[in-house]
Parts: sequence; C-alpha cells; structure tokens
Amino acid sequence: MNLNRLHIQISTIACVAIFALYSSVNAHAFSTTHYADSSKLATGKWVKIKVTKSGMHAITSADAQKWGFSDISKLHIFGFGGAPIDSPIPPRGTVGIMSCPQIPVVRSGGKIIFYAQGPTTWKNVDGKVNFTPVQHPYATAGYYFVTDDAKYTDIAVDKASNVATGPTTSTYTERVFHEEELVNPGETGRLLLGEDFRYNKSQTFKFSLPGYISGTNVNVLTSFASKTMGGNSKLTFQQNGTNIPGDGTDNIGAVLDVAHTHYAWGSSVKSFVPTKGENLSYTVTYNPSGTVYLARLNHIAVNYERALALQNGTVAWGQHDGKAESQLKVSGMTDETLVWDVTTSHQPTEMNVTKRDGKAAFSPISSGNREYVAFNPSASFPSPTFDSKVSNQNIHGEATPDMVIISPTEFLDQARRIASMHESVDSMRVLVVDQKLVFNEFSSGTPDAMAYRKLNKMFYDRGADSKGHKLGYMLLFGNGTYDNRQLSSTVKTASYPMLLTWQSEASNDENTSFTSDDPFAVLADDSGTDFASFDLDISVGRFPVKSVSEARTAVDKLIKYVTTPNNGSWKNNVLDVADDENQAIHMKQSEETTAISKENGGNDYIYNKVYIDAFNAVSQGSGRTYPDARAKMFHSLSEGVVWWNYTGHASPNGWTGEGLLTSPDVSNNLFYKRLPILYAATCEFTRFDALNLSGGEKMFLNGQGGAIALICPPRLVYITQNGELHKRVAKYSFARDAEGMPHRLGDILRWGKNDYRKATTEGREDNNMRYFLFGDPAMRPAFAPLKIKVESINGQQLSEDNKPEFKARQTLTFAGKVTDSKGNKVDFNGPVIATLYDCEQSVLSHGYGDGGEEYAYLDRPNKLAVKVDTVKNGDFSFKVTVPSEILATFDNYSPSLINLYAYDNSQTSNVMFNGGSREAMGSNSQFYIYGYDDTVVPDTIGPNIEMMVLNGEEFKDGDLVNESPLLMARVSDESGINLSSSGIGHAITLTIDDKTTIDDLSAYFSPINTDNENGSAGNINYQLSDLDPGAHTLKLKVWDVFNNSSSKTINFTVIRGMKPDLYDVYCDANPASTSANFYLKHNRPDATVTVGIDIYNLLGQLVWTATQTGRSDSGTSFPVTWNLTDMNGNRVQRGIYIYRARISTDGIQEATKAKKIAVTAQ
Repeated sequence: MNLNRLHIQISTIACVAIFALYSSVNAHAFSTTHYADSSKLATGKWVKIKVTKSGMHAITSADAQKWGFSDISKLHIFGFGGAPIDSPIPPRGTVGIMSCPQIPVVRSGGKIIFYAQGPTTWKNVDGKVNFTPVQHPYATAGYYFVTDDAKYTDIAVDKASNVATGPTTSTYTERVFHEEELVNPGETGRLLLGEDFRYNKSQTFKFSLPGYISGTNVNVLTSFASKTMGGNSKLTFQQNGTNIPGDGTDNIGAVLDVAHTHYAWGSSVKSFVPTKGENLSYTVTYNPSGTVYLARLNHIAVNYERALALQNGTVAWGQHDGKAESQLKVSGMTDETLVWDVTTSHQPTEMNVTKRDGKAAFSPISSGNREYVAFNPSASFPSPTFDSKVSNQNIHGEATPDMVIISPTEFLDQARRIASMHESVDSMRVLVVDQKLVFNEFSSGTPDAMAYRKLNKMFYDRGADSKGHKLGYMLLFGNGTYDNRQLSSTVKTASYPMLLTWQSEASNDENTSFTSDDPFAVLADDSGTDFASFDLDISVGRFPVKSVSEARTAVDKLIKYVTTPNNGSWKNNVLDVADDENQAIHMKQSEETTAISKENGGNDYIYNKVYIDAFNAVSQGSGRTYPDARAKMFHSLSEGVVWWNYTGHASPNGWTGEGLLTSPDVSNNLFYKRLPILYAATCEFTRFDALNLSGGEKMFLNGQGGAIALICPPRLVYITQNGELHKRVAKYSFARDAEGMPHRLGDILRWGKNDYRKATTEGREDNNMRYFLFGDPAMRPAFAPLKIKVESINGQQLSEDNKPEFKARQTLTFAGKVTDSKGNKVDFNGPVIATLYDCEQSVLSHGYGDGGEEYAYLDRPNKLAVKVDTVKNGDFSFKVTVPSEILATFDNYSPSLINLYAYDNSQTSNVMFNGGSREAMGSNSQFYIYGYDDTVVPDTIGPNIEMMVLNGEEFKDGDLVNESPLLMARVSDESGINLSSSGIGHAITLTIDDKTTIDDLSAYFSPINTDNENGSAGNINYQLSDLDPGAHTLKLKVWDVFNNSSSKTINFTVIRGMKPDLYDVYCDANPASTSANFYLKHNRPDATVTVGIDIYNLLGQLVWTATQTGRSDSGTSFPVTWNLTDMNGNRVQRGIYIYRARISTDGIQEATKAKKIAVTAQ
C-alpha cells in the first residue's frame, strides 16, 4: 500500500442509531422503526454550512477554528445538501426518508474532503443534448451540518466489488449552461425566465469549452419563451459569428388565449463544430411576427465531448444511460486518486478501479444514469461557507401531536395562541414549530417544502399514542409566494416572513399551472409521483398572514369565533349565491349542492338564494348590473349567515362580470359581527401567493368582519369539476359526528376531495388540488350541536303520515323539546327563536347574458312570523298567529315550514366550544297552511310603535343628523306584526318627505321577547343613505297580522359632514396587567366607523397608537386592544398613561378628552 494512503481516512456513520416503538401504526405507513426517536441535533455543538455548486469541498483547520471548533479531527458532517427532496416517498429502508444522514469524508493533510451537492442538478434526456440544468425550486444553496460530538465514530465507506468489463469509453459529455432567473411572467409555477428579447432581439452568450476534442460536435439546446398574438416567432443562431442552419424546432407558435397563456415554449437543438475551438460565442436572435407580449430566454445548455481525465486533481461527470457491462477509463490518475459514484450524493460508493500507467478503469455498479467524481485528496478544493450556529432541537423526540403548526420565527407567539386554544377547548396536543427547525431536521437545513411533508409523514406513521393522540391536522401559519427563492425583483423587495408554497412545474399557462397545499397531506407509502392520484391523509389549512399585526388579528378573530358565544338565529342561515350565463349551470350546481346538504344534516337550515339571473338587471354602459341581488346579498350578510356559498366566475378582486362583489365592497362593506365560512367555487379569488392582496385575503384578514375561513382556489378551476367537488364537500358540510358536534373544517374539505378523486374514472383529479382552506383546519363551524324537535301544532302530532292543515288568521301553538343527537331530551333553559315560513314557490330566472338560459327553482322567500319565547327544562310551547295574507291560497298546495334556534348560556366558559353556550336548532315542514279562516274574530287595533329615533335613543324630534342616519324603531302587537310579503300594501314601509317610499322593511325586523304570548315584538333598524341637506320628515307604517296599521312620523334636519357625537370612551381593565380593551360610545349605531386609540406617557410622548375599522354594535364600538407594549413591541413600564380616542365616519373626526389608565408591573 502506498504510504500516502495511510494518511487518508474514509469515514461514515449509520443514519439512524436508535428507534422507538409506538402503540399503533397507520395503514399504508412505514414502520415506526423507520424513524429515529431523537434528532441528531438534540445534543452537541452544531454549525450549519452551505455550498452553491456541486463537487468536492474541503474544510481546513482554519475553517474549523472560525466556526468554533478547536480540533478538526473530531469533526463530522451530516446532511444531503442542495438536492431537492423527491416527491415520491422512497421505499422503506432507504436513507431518503431519513432526516440528516452522516456523509463519508476523506481526511488528508489536515483537511476534511467531502462531496457536496449544490442547488443545481441535471436532467437526463434522450437526444443530442443529454443534460439540461434543473434548479432547486426552493433554495439557492445546499446546506450541511458539522459537529464535534464524540459519540460519532467512523466506519468504512461502501465499496463496489464489480470488476471492470466490457467496451471502454475514455471520453465524457461535459455540460455547461447559462441561465438567469429574473421573472415569472404569470406569477405561477416554479420556473423563472431570464433575459428580455423584446427590445434587444439579438444577444450573445460566451462559453468556455476546456478540453474540447477538436473536430467533434458541440450540441446546444436553447430553451426560449415567447408570447405573440397573430403571428409565429422564429429563433436564429450563430456560433462565433457563423450562421447555423435552421430547422423546424426554431419556430415558436403564437398563443391563442392571451388572457390565460403566459407564453409558448421553444426548444431548439443545434449541433456544430465550433470555429474557435474552446471558445464559443453563441448568438440568439428573436424574429417575431404579430403582436409581441413577451420574449425571454430560459436557459442555454451546452454539451460537448472531452477526454475523461483529471484536471487540477479532480473531474466530475455524468453518464447518460450507461451500461453495467461497460468500462470507463480515467486518465491523469495517481496512487491517491479515488473514484466515487455520487449518484446519491450523500451515499457515495468507492468504485473498484483497475489502475495502470496513470489510467484507471471501472464499470458502473448498475446501468442507467450515473454521476461520478474522481479526485486527488491532496488537490485544492473550495471551502464551504459558514451559515449559522445551530441551537439544539428535537422535533423527532416530540410526542405525537394531533395538530402541527408550522410558522416563521416572527409569528411563533401568535401560533402558540392557537395551540393553547385547541389544547383548552379540544384537549388536543398541538406542536408549534419554527419552519427553520423543520428544514434542519427534515431537509438538511435546505429550504424545501417537502420537509413539511416529511415531518407530517413521520408523525402520521407513528399512529395513535397511548393517550389516543394522532396527527390529523397541519396549519401553515404564514403567507407565501410563487417565487419561493425570492429571486425576481418584485418578490425580492417583499420584506415579510414567508412560508414555502408548492408550485406545479408548469408555469406558462393558467390552465395547467397552479399551487396547492395538498402535497403536504399525501402521506401514504410510495405516494407522490402524482399527488392528484392519492387520498389526503391529514387536513391542511393556511393563514395567509404577512406581519405580526395580521397574525394577531387573525388569531384574535379565530379565538373569538371559537370561544365566545355569538347567539342568534343567524346560525340557521345559509347564503347561496350563483352567477348567471353558462346555460344556468351555476344555479343548477347550487341547487344540487343544496339538495345534498339537506340530505346530510343540513335540512334544518334556511337557504337564502341570491341567483342573480332571477333578479331584474339594470343596463349600465355596455353591460348590466343587479342592484337588487347585491342588496339582498349584503343584507343577508348583515343579518348573519353561518355558511356562504358562491358558484360562478371571479377574479382576484371580485365576483361576476356584473360586479356583484367588487374590490371596494371587500375593503369597505364587509364589516359584520356574524362571520360566515365562505366556500367559493370560482377562480382566483384567493390568489394569496401574488404580491397584490386578493379579495379573499382581505376577507380573511378583516379583523372586524369578512369571513372566519375560506375554501377557495387561488388559480383557474373548471366549472364541471367545481360542481362535482362541491357536491362531495356538501355531503359533510352540515353533517355531525356521533356526539352531534359539527365536523372540523379541514376534514369536511379533505373528505370531499377524497370522495371526488375516487369517483373519477382515472382515480385522479388535479382540480381538487387547487382548492385551499384559508383558516384553521381543526376549527369546528359554529353550528348548533343539539336538536329541536317540533312534536305538535295545536295538539296534533306531526309526522310524515300525519301532516295537519291550518289556515291564515289562525293562532297556532307549537310544542316540542330539545334533544341530543340520539334523540334524548336534555335539560335546557333559554330563549328560542321561531320563524314561520310560507310554502315554497317557483322562481323562473331570466336567462340573461352569453349562454344565458331560463331556469326554474324553488324558493321560500315569504316569512310569515317571527317569535321569541323560552325553553324550560328542555320543553317549549309558543303561539304564532298566521297573517291574513299567505301564498298558499288556491294554486300552491305545499308544506309550510317552522325553523327554530335556541340557546342556553347558563354554563358559559371561554375554554369550551362556542364559549360553553349550548345551542340547538331544528325545523319541521310536516304541516300545511292553506286557505283563509273567516271565522276568526280579529282584533282591530294596529301595532304599537313604541320608539322611532335616528342614530340613538338620545334623538329628539327635529334634531340634526348626518346624511346617512340609522332608523331605530321598536314595535309590538298583541296579535303579531305582519311580515308576509304576499299581499299588496300591507308591508312595513318607510316614507321620506311624503315622496319617496321604501317598500317592505320586513327583512329588517328583529324579534324580541314579549310578555304577550299571542303577540310579537321586535326592532327595526334600517340605514338611510345620501339624504339631501335640509329639513325632512320620515314616516314609518307597520301592519299587524289582521291588516290593522299604525304609523308614526318624525322630523329631522340633515347636516352634510356632521361630526359623530362621542359620548364616552372607557377600557375594561384599569389598572391593566396584561392587556386593555378600549370601547367608544357614540351616535353612529350599526355603522362602519374608524376608531383610533393613542396612548401617551405623562411627558406627552406618544407610546402606542392603533386604528381599526369595523361595524359598531348599537352605539358602542368594537374593542381596540392594547397589549401594553410600545410601538417597538416592548412592554411598557409600570405607571400612569393617558389615552385619547378618535372616531371617524366618512373622514369626519371627533376626539374625546384625555383619560388615564394605570399599568401594573409585569
């Protein structure tokens, strides 16, 4: 043996030392012994290093000392560098799934030599050009870990045993490339393009071809992107000034869909003998026709033959489609030269070489595409770059969680608040983890979205632990971008913390390019080759937050939704909105979805239908609008809906071509106290990975309204597939578990996606992947778990076989009970709100627009009565008088409906679902109201208008008001207020100045409890708008169920721009120890107001300020919360502070006098 070899030591270590056994394992999961029970990073001293190119690298003693290590002989290296994690989960038993393998090194001359994988890999393709570059989709460097922990010992590297045999090759294909990654034109997919050719249509790129074998062909592939309309484009080429003959591959076709096709691909391959040997100047000229929208180079890949020989002590090469029965002969060898197969970069194999006369021959260990490196350990190699010191961490050692939350460092505190909520409310075990730690343990420290998946896979495969905890949910707590590496100039300037996003490889067409969170939930063994072909094994959601402020707002909103009762019959309401055109398919799909919902737990909900084609259109310019549809949609949202469906067309900023929902609406009009879940079967409305804020994001981030969660795609989706998925999701949306609890939101979407995938002919559906859940996947919708059963009306039992008939003007006594999900009566005490509806009626749409088609559907718009009464010990009985005017007279004999909601707040708690409020819901349609009872003796006294004011009870007749005051009225009647809209002239009306009449305010009537068991009472709140300055009169007219009327008139004067009156400002904690909520009392009830709080110290210096916009509750604003920090986020000192409030409507402000607040010690 050569003495030089005595100084060379090759070392490695087994990837996993100790394994843990767990109580149960999921089906289709790796054995728990496939995973280490503790991270290597859990103990010892570690630093992270990085490389930007693949090849042999060296760590010197000087490097080690700079990194904090005194003895280089004790260092060991772990990781797999910049190789992207394969989407397919590798076969069990391989290191690929493992977290951080130790890599073999060579110790020589006081240095550590190792092979490092950079972020660029090579794709093997058939043809003249066999190698094209592939960039890591998430990282610009490859990372490794270094430690001096003495527990790691060296073992011999694997060595090939096969001997050289077969035909000999002494050359190899060298590969060089040029690529600039500057822009992603469609802001979608993984690929970034380079130089712009629109204005400089001829550009030259220089390549050095060292070792080029004279007279052999150089093969060049040019990947180019072009977008033209009305004419094709063509590329021409020169090498060193000499024209290269063209062929058909030089042509790039025009795009047919400018709106959705971002560019067309051109891929030209040229073969030639260069005129200047090792120097190549390659000129690309772009020759367009038609209108040019885009022209950019993707990359140029150059392949050429050169002698297989060491240069400066090393050579690295790839072998395309090599044969095991062949020999590779390397020149320039010495006794110390080593040849490694580095196809798996972190598991090199030393080749069994036969050396003779400075040459070495060996045969591949297997056929196929291989990667090799030959090197002399004494040669000079680049050193890796120090990245950071690594604190000890141990995700592998964590107990199995029910839910994982991955967050950027900056948002961890807010993520932990969600964890605490679920731990308290749901007894869940929630693991909150910094994404940097996930990368460290699951992708060698290299940013890679598949690290999220590997983490999930590990916990999922562990199954349920001894306490029943099992991974079921993942929340990605942060926004992301299409440009994960932040290379483009627009994304590079974005300064917010980001999580990674999975993007499709396709980037040039909106129809095929998309983003998805589904890959993180596909966890079956051997899955991942095609994510669309596998079930989702856990439920995933995302919070698209970009700042600590947004994160705090979103968490505040979630915690309030989950833990604070927001009682009301609004929780029985569903809003279904459907677009026009397209052969009425949007309305048809909505009807199908509603039918499936009713069959699967949703029969007790009221489905408010806003099918815009059924409303009168108003011509506006070259298009049309639907003002009545808009009014009904926004009024329904103001009243409150628990679930909101939209089916139709959209953009990132709004819905429908007629402006049903616009960007200003989303920003200014969606301030509601009762938050829906939005399911939008539409395109792009939540395009969260673009820099511009989408409409869906604005809804989610609205701390005083919007939606509590959204299920919606950020990309284009397809109408037919949308409908099929929505039907499957509807199967679970309103279903309950065995205890009557609503299913968690993430499960509802996951089960729907899995059902639809299995139902397809091919067993795959990538349209599913485009649907995201923006919200907490473990959140339960605010549905009532208990049931209300109506057993009788006027003593007559109700059933499918016994449906009694009643008439208009009769008084009906409804009786029943509250039960659990199994039908057992429960002890329940609290209000019950009952709404009596007329029979269904047929509605025929107009068939407006392109592809419009008339469509008939059933709706139940006529509300007959609303009553508030009481449930006592689980039983209820209340009376309702049927109005004189109903739909079911002579031509419509179909059942009526009673819908009920009740709540019991005797055991509220902020650590329970819905704040401990027990809620119940139910309905019954096993009866008819048909015809007219003329034997009833009616009363002859009209309703009592107990109060009629503007902007608050402080109003006096003749007062001054702003131009958009709120009418506030309280009315009652011993027989009942008429709410039916089926008659003529008997609706609640409002008349301004005896000229303008606002018809039918019945929808604005909210019932309240009354001592009169036969009658009803309620409030009417209606926002007037844009009144002219000056004196006005306002007349309210109300009817009872026997068509008796009463009216009242008030006088007032409008002052345009009148300031709001701010009566008081107060806080709920004084002294404050952890936080303080500030409230303002004012005379802008139920209006959208902007409220500001300024905190000053006693020196008059501004310490903290906040401004929020939202809808006020009666005459009190929403809370503005101060967490007792200054504007830098630091806790303020103990002491006395001064706070000042600001309120504005329409930009008009009024400020209060200063008040004091005491802050206690922390």
